[in-house]
Amino acid sequence: MYCETYINLGETYRKALPDNHPDRAITYSNIGDVHRLMDNYEKALSFHQKALNIQENVQCSPLECATTYINLGETYREMKDYSTALTYFEKGLEIREKKLPKNHLDLAVVYHNMAKLYLTRRKYSMAMKNIQQAVEIAQEKLPSTHPHLLEYKETIEKIRKKM
Repeated sequence: MYCETYINLGETYRKALPDNHPDRAITYSNIGDVHRLMDNYEKALSFHQKALNIQENVQCSPLECATTYINLGETYREMKDYSTALTYFEKGLEIREKKLPKNHLDLAVVYHNMAKLYLTRRKYSMAMKNIQQAVEIAQEKLPSTHPHLLEYKETIEKIRKKM
């Protein structure tokens, strides 16, 4: 249902908006993320790249570009292309660190994504550094039972076991 909703929304935007409209980019990135969640990585990359092509050529919010970079990073991470994933995570993180407060939950998400990447690559000190930042933000901003905070704490335990 979720995927169908975004695909239908994409059809609506295709008919109503010009090809290079920033709202189209957001929709493309969202559709790409749905495809990633369904393990359709090639389609995910295609939609994320469409989004990025619009965002890099039209005046749009840097935070929207950051989200697309991070979505690309997560797709490449799941595809096990870790160096490309890290490049996109770093681009997205750089923008978010400039535009958001240091304790913003969107930063915690990127730190967690990077921690998972470093854990997989057996770079445990980098994984720990990133997950500690994610947990610190989440503990400040979220209730102790929030699923994101619990997931971050699970990741920190996985890293501790490997160190």
